[in-house]
Amino acid sequence: MSERWRKRSVRSRKVSNDTRVLIIDKDKPTRKSLYELLCRANYTVDTASSKEETLGLLGEKRFRIIILSLNKGDLKLLTAIKERSGSSEIIVLTSYGDLEFAVKSIKEGAFDYLLRPVEDRKILLTMEKALANKASEWCESVPMGNIREEKDLFHGLVGKTPQICDIYSLIDRLANSTATVLIRGASGTGKRLVAQAIHQADKERRKGSFVEISCGALPREIIESELFGHTKGAFTGAIKDRKGRFELADGGTLLLDDIDSLYPDLQVKLLRVLQQKEFERVGDHKTIKVDVRIIATTNSDLERLVAAKKFREDLFYRIYVIVIDMPSLKDRKEDVPLLVSHFMTLYTKKNHKEIEHISEETLAVLMEYDWPGNVRQLENIIERAVILDMDGVITGEDLPSILASGEPRPVIAPGADAPEGVNSLKDFLKCPEKGHILSVLEEVGWNKKRAARVLGVNRTTLYNKLRKYNIISA
Repeated sequence: MSERWRKRSVRSRKVSNDTRVLIIDKDKPTRKSLYELLCRANYTVDTASSKEETLGLLGEKRFRIIILSLNKGDLKLLTAIKERSGSSEIIVLTSYGDLEFAVKSIKEGAFDYLLRPVEDRKILLTMEKALANKASEWCESVPMGNIREEKDLFHGLVGKTPQICDIYSLIDRLANSTATVLIRGASGTGKRLVAQAIHQADKERRKGSFVEISCGALPREIIESELFGHTKGAFTGAIKDRKGRFELADGGTLLLDDIDSLYPDLQVKLLRVLQQKEFERVGDHKTIKVDVRIIATTNSDLERLVAAKKFREDLFYRIYVIVIDMPSLKDRKEDVPLLVSHFMTLYTKKNHKEIEHISEETLAVLMEYDWPGNVRQLENIIERAVILDMDGVITGEDLPSILASGEPRPVIAPGADAPEGVNSLKDFLKCPEKGHILSVLEEVGWNKKRAARVLGVNRTTLYNKLRKYNIISA
């Protein structure tokens, strides 16, 4: 690599050293491609092709971002970089087959990882996110620590796909406004977490309370009192004055979950609060004024409900100010490894378990699944796997049957006859797996350690299958 190429600049304007980037990649074409991309984006760029060259540059300059290409192997270079340049954010580039390794890099201090092939836009978006991240504050006197916690990715939200990064950006922009927010999305996509993130991002409102109520979970008589409060004697059982959720959320945020389930007469009262910031308790004539940010969620098509006269049109337009659409997990599968790591850490601590890692085979199964229950379903499955795990490694055997069946199997030829003695469809489907295991064992001379490696499972899983299929080596 020539010195002329290293120093060449195609920047259209002067960029400060605060945006200096280091590209580390052994492959010259890849280095050159990344170099030209980042120069066009107005970054100051240096490149390195070896560990020695990298450490030399780190001794001479300070970098805001380091793009490090790693293939499956050890993390010694990443560790060395964090020791030399703790204030830099490291973005790891790796291949699809190295997912487990990529997740390990996050735990070792990398800011994020990208799977090849990766679009230019995604690289630039991830770099912008790294620059905006509060953990990247460029401080001359206090170097960053080497440990990042996933909960700090963005106000408790975990994810890095473009859809999620767009939501992060929107939350930052609306954080200190008073605008009503409507969050739409299927059940389990994380609407409540986004509402909490909006509350936490607001420097003033986060000093107040985050209060929530499910509009569809309570009877009409109760939910009115829950929202607006009541006075003593207002109805049977009202033995004393009671504040409602609006009063409790004064100065903070009120989350109206499943707002589409709100009763029509209460929709009228809610509209008044949104417009005038005032209401009366049930059984009282005294007007109470509040300063509350309203966040509403729904998994229904509100436009269709308005057309069907099941939701007030005026209320719809009043809450339709800032709209956040939550993507389904099947549309952001690149976030699955991060979410898996996050939930494993969470439930390992909660259940006092020692889980070393999740097998690459199992992670691939999770990546391929379509997740009809979204992030909540993934969380429940990881919690289950952590609780049931016996050997410190989460494998397909720790997954429910709906996912465990996702192990790769040879294709059965159409019209093939069932082996002798096999009648049921369930037993017939087991035959290809047994045959594949036998074939691999023959290839490796019945070395079970090598066979497990070839099959992409750990030895415990392989031994369980050997017992299951009554396979005995000669």
